[in-house]
Amino acid sequence: MSELIINKNDLVHNINIIKNYEKEENYTIFAVVKGNAYGLGVNEFTKVLIDNGINNFAVASSTEAINLRKNIKEKILLLTPYINEEILSNLIKNDITLTIDSVKGAGLVNEISKKLNKKVYAHIKIDTGLSRYGFDYKNYKEIINMIKENENIIFEGIYSHFSNSLASDNSFSNIQYERLINVIEKIEKEKITFKYKHICNSSGFFKYKDKHLNAARVGSAFSGCATGIKTDLKKIGLFHTKLTKVRNIKKGDYVGYANSYIAKKDMKIGILETGYYDGVGLELITQRFKFKSKLKNALLSLKSLIKGDNMTLNIDGKIINVIGQIGMHDVVIDITGLDYKEDDDIYFYYRPVYINENVKRVYK
Repeated sequence: MSELIINKNDLVHNINIIKNYEKEENYTIFAVVKGNAYGLGVNEFTKVLIDNGINNFAVASSTEAINLRKNIKEKILLLTPYINEEILSNLIKNDITLTIDSVKGAGLVNEISKKLNKKVYAHIKIDTGLSRYGFDYKNYKEIINMIKENENIIFEGIYSHFSNSLASDNSFSNIQYERLINVIEKIEKEKITFKYKHICNSSGFFKYKDKHLNAARVGSAFSGCATGIKTDLKKIGLFHTKLTKVRNIKKGDYVGYANSYIAKKDMKIGILETGYYDGVGLELITQRFKFKSKLKNALLSLKSLIKGDNMTLNIDGKIINVIGQIGMHDVVIDITGLDYKEDDDIYFYYRPVYINENVKRVYK
């Protein structure tokens, strides 16, 4: 039975780095815990964060918000705007802070909250260039009128989202930031103020200190992931499984489905009790998605077809090749010349976000 081990000391280390990165007093970190806290196990993860001074959380779906509310009393910001009356009623009853991104949505929230005799806290989402949710940044007059017309909603926050904060070229992030600032300034001229103003995600938080405003939404950085940015964060998530079989194969033998690997020499191989059902190997798909060049993507897929999944695992400090295609419940590794035996415990780092929720999370 495989499991994902989370080192609590390393997690606390990351929490402290994130908390101390912004020295401004009363700065607010919204810990984004969507996707089962990026795979870390949301209930235990939020408990560790609360114990270490993080008291504001953000999620992506109504289901995540309601489930999290069963375990914590702290603020929960829902980042997805909804216009379904039943869903909104349930969210309002559970004191979830909502995202508003349309006049229609605001009117519905205002109407439902009046029926429930409850005030609702909300953040206004501004689309500055990501083109998903949000008011168009040019429509500030519409936003001002919406705020004035919906008195049962307490608009405590306003935010946007960087679309390309990982890029070396910061020009579009600068444009997005200026668009948000311009909207905020226009609204504040009407004597409307916001407690929370935020645009930075994890990468933006570490990369753009001049764009911090007074809050940030930090998610993947807690697990040690701040792609392309040098930090002292520690990687969280040690995958533990068993070596269920060790065998020798001959030069020319096939390994894996579709005869995807051909042994170039006599080899010693091991079979791990895990596979893509647990999430191991899913990262390969994401890596292919990141390639901008369709030609590179096609070549990588061709290479995978010919040679197998072209994946390595860092086991006991050794870089070990995965050979053949990854199966649902088995991964074949090349252990030629290494002293591994059947039933050995195998540990390797794997990004928690890819690991199936059915895999047990163990905090140590």
